[in-house]
Amino acid sequence: MNSAATLIQQLPELSDAQFNEKYLKQKQGMHTLATILPQVEQQSLALRAVKLALKVNLKLGSKLAGTVKPEFQTATIKLIGKIPTSPQLKIQLLALTSSDRAIPMLVAALNHKESAVRRMAIRAIGKIGSEAAVIELARSLESEDSQVQAWAAWALGEIDSKPAAGALLKALNHQASGVRVWAVWALGKIHPKTAVPALLKALKHQDSEVRWRAAVNCGKIGACEVVPWLMNALKDSNHIVRARAAAALGKIGDCEAVPRLVERLYDPDSYAVSLRAAEALGQIGTETAVAGLLEALNHDDSDVRGSAVSALGEISSEVAAVAVMRALSDRDIFVRGRAAVALGNLNTAGDPNLQKMVTAGLALAIGDSESYVRWRVAAALGQIGTEEAVAGLVRLLEDETSGVRQNAVKSLGQIGSTAALLALEAALNREFADVRALAAQYLPDASTSAETVDLEPSASGDFSGEKLPKILIAAEAEASDYIVDRPAGRQIKYLISIGSPGVREPRNFHKVPNRLRLEFNDLDTPVDDPDRVLPKLEDVIKIIDFALKMSASPGNLLVCCQSGISRSTATALTVCAALLGRGKEQEAWAVVLAARPQAKPNRWMVQLADEALGRDGKLALVLELTSATPELEIANS
Repeated sequence: MNSAATLIQQLPELSDAQFNEKYLKQKQGMHTLATILPQVEQQSLALRAVKLALKVNLKLGSKLAGTVKPEFQTATIKLIGKIPTSPQLKIQLLALTSSDRAIPMLVAALNHKESAVRRMAIRAIGKIGSEAAVIELARSLESEDSQVQAWAAWALGEIDSKPAAGALLKALNHQASGVRVWAVWALGKIHPKTAVPALLKALKHQDSEVRWRAAVNCGKIGACEVVPWLMNALKDSNHIVRARAAAALGKIGDCEAVPRLVERLYDPDSYAVSLRAAEALGQIGTETAVAGLLEALNHDDSDVRGSAVSALGEISSEVAAVAVMRALSDRDIFVRGRAAVALGNLNTAGDPNLQKMVTAGLALAIGDSESYVRWRVAAALGQIGTEEAVAGLVRLLEDETSGVRQNAVKSLGQIGSTAALLALEAALNREFADVRALAAQYLPDASTSAETVDLEPSASGDFSGEKLPKILIAAEAEASDYIVDRPAGRQIKYLISIGSPGVREPRNFHKVPNRLRLEFNDLDTPVDDPDRVLPKLEDVIKIIDFALKMSASPGNLLVCCQSGISRSTATALTVCAALLGRGKEQEAWAVVLAARPQAKPNRWMVQLADEALGRDGKLALVLELTSATPELEIANS
């Protein structure tokens, strides 16, 4: 290949048609142009190259506009500014330049009348990510527009650089509390090596809200150097700071914190601190931590006792199991209920003696006077799944409360062992009609397995040919029922489940052979709560990758979130758009609506999918153009 100098000499000699043929019609030529353009010394030549590229491809031309020499970039950015297009696309093109010269135009867009344009502009500044961008984002933290404030903080966290951390650290001392809050929130998104020094300073801040948010972020980062600082924060004068510091220490799991956490079990001013301390001890799980939790079982506050019981259920030792079993006799109904749940959560696999002990304890609780407790006992026995557990569930089939009986049937169906199936067959002759009807649904019938359950309607054949699987969209509770139901569950080969951070995936989800689990909250804009997580581009890329792998082997796809309305439908839309391909965005949306007519996809997830799939706003636009009335028309077209 000719040297860059030779190619640069040839540029003035090429006609527009020759230039297009050589550099803009194939990837190799584009790559060569991007390599040599930064070395072009003549502004007129650089401008000509960018102009021709913009005529062929706006995105390519915009990227090239930011590669010319810095002194030429003001002129190339003006070319983009003159393009007659929508404000949204223009902002997207300006972001692609990655040039500081584009920042003034983006700052001007922060005054646009439409909030969507303002949000795109602030995010575009963040994508540029330079020191100049950091300065503008820091200024935007003080905007009167709360959404611009939020996205400015988010963008600074995404930049993840020393200048960004410096700007946020400076903002911690701003006179406005809102700016301080966003600054400490954003520090939790930055790489630990950069963020830790700033967060440690924030733990000593005069503003208690800054201190407790810093404690939360220290827990997320989990670096060992924050532990002494968090232990010191357990003595903070503010009870929220103490509670958040306890929770952070639990996440980190450092056993050195156990004595301090045990002290906080008896916090004199706030039971919330005691609750968080108990939970933290359960997460750490050492012998000393267990001893502290055993003491907490005698606490006067039933919430603290209940929290200790739940924490012991995470430890899965014989000592913990015995203590939780004692809590089945607690004077408080909710503590007894939590004890039943905790026994079901104990990991007894591979320990037959522990299984028998736990099952025996739950068998005694079958006689509890409160149906609230018995209902949870039925669920716990279903999780244990032994023959002794099946015997306990058979007893609960005669319970006076219908909800308890029905939960016992569901647990037998979930176990699915020979003993459980025999119990379900016998239940067909039980006295209670609800038991008979529900047992019939959980019994496998080879001759009718294809028609046993009519799941959520799906439209796969009309739009996809052989590309789309049958897609089921459900709330998490519905999804569990689908999977437990033997005929339906057998047809589900793929599962994408989305839960809130820290919420464990339901145990029966493991029955689906191919799974993707994502954790984030149902948010479409940042919120100043460090415990709530906005979906990320990486999450959407994982969904797309999962969808593409799924297309190689047929099988039904189940997508679920807490309610089956927002995150799950945005996920399903992403899957459909990825598999159907470019230009099929409306068809993808129609498939989702057919599967879940009440769909209201998470807007931020859809924007991220649009970006990841390179749909130039078309995927997001299909939601904007679809009102409540035309939805069914599109779905049925």
